[in-house]
Amino acid sequence: MSAKWAGAAGLMALGVLAAPAFGQAPAAPPRGAAIYAERCKDCHEAGDERALTREQLAAKTPAEIVAALTTGPMAAAAEGLTADLKQAVAVWLTGR
Repeated sequence: MSAKWAGAAGLMALGVLAAPAFGQAPAAPPRGAAIYAERCKDCHEAGDERALTREQLAAKTPAEIVAALTTGPMAAAAEGLTADLKQAVAVWLTGR
């Protein structure tokens, strides 16, 4: 196989491996991780007894996290985030 075709085959294989499997949620947008690090991590990973741990947050549904960010106790911390960004945080936290 020529180097040209070997490179093309490698890129195609990479594309297949990077695609989510049928029935799986797409990968969480990287922005969700960045927003969590900027706005959430200091309390949720610092042992603040008033805040759920990262593991407890991961057990929630994305809808529960979005609700907390929209009208619940974390609405002030999420001020200025669009619905899409709140969803990105929820997907990143829960992996679904």
